Amino acid sequence: MFFQKRLGLAAMMAAVLLCMPIAGCAQEGGQPQGTADETPLTGVAYMMDTVVEYKLYGEKAEEARDAFLEYLGQFEQRISRYLEDSEISRINQSAGEETFIPVSEDTFALLARSVGFSTQSDGVFDITIAPLTESWNVVAEDPKIPPDEEIQSLLELVDYRDIQLDAQHQSVRLAREGQKIDLGGVAKGFACSQLRQIGEKIGLTSGYVSIGGNIMVIGEKPDGTPFKFGVRDPRGSANDYIAVMILPNSTMATSGDYERYFIQDGVRYHHILDPATGYPAQTDLLSVSVVSEDGAYADYMSTYLFIKGKEYVLAHLNEFENCGFIAIDQDKNVYVSDNLLDQMEPSDATGQYHFEVPA
Repeated sequence: MFFQKRLGLAAMMAAVLLCMPIAGCAQEGGQPQGTADETPLTGVAYMMDTVVEYKLYGEKAEEARDAFLEYLGQFEQRISRYLEDSEISRINQSAGEETFIPVSEDTFALLARSVGFSTQSDGVFDITIAPLTESWNVVAEDPKIPPDEEIQSLLELVDYRDIQLDAQHQSVRLAREGQKIDLGGVAKGFACSQLRQIGEKIGLTSGYVSIGGNIMVIGEKPDGTPFKFGVRDPRGSANDYIAVMILPNSTMATSGDYERYFIQDGVRYHHILDPATGYPAQTDLLSVSVVSEDGAYADYMSTYLFIKGKEYVLAHLNEFENCGFIAIDQDKNVYVSDNLLDQMEPSDATGQYHFEVPA
């Protein structure tokens, strides 16, 4: 028996943001801003192979919106491995050659941070996973489990230590032919941090942007109330949530097995691959949401913790000073870092989830 779930455009546009119904969003370009600062500029665009939502307040809203969309469009042109002329594609195409490929400042910064994350995680997070990502191709019309021989062969190409960075000339190369980089596990979070810097430089003081569910928040609403967002029910519909989170000047990133996957013979094969095995991570978690001021770090940590699993998460639940996280296990227990307790309110309408937090 075969069942496939792909995250199509309509599904991605379904609401997980509680402070604004998606049905009220304008198309790309947004609705005209009102005369009062309390009237938000809202809109939806499709960029970076995902849905981008924004809700911005104040006299700088339109300027910020335009700058955000311009940056994301340029960023996608540089880092997408699906675009033949992108900087990442040029690096991938030149793998094994002696030539270093010059890249833009933010692409180099993203690659340097990603190598750092890979080192920090001892390879649990590895952006050279792309050959396996392409082989599995979970988002294909008719995805199939690759032969084990193919997986084992491609595993030999996965090694972040083969990414060579030349900071002096801001250039990059991959050491071995056939190696490829996939920045899908960190690019959206990195972009969130870049948008925050752009917004703050412009003078935006209130609003948020969601890039495929990676949510970046600046300030509070004009009336002084905080922005609130839903923590997705990983076994519910796109509109179901198990908690409400307040996100003051921070980013939230989520990794889970429910967005892009297929089921074959009763087994769920999701898109988050384990670099140690070449297969979708065999984890006892359904999802991990990470909150941090650093968007790239939040994005990386959500993937890392999801692969590491429940035992590791519980052992380190309160050990990370620069982030907090919410983890949901397969038994529908919810674990929350102490530093997020004041920002979260359980709101499980189904009553299926048990929150392991103080009463």
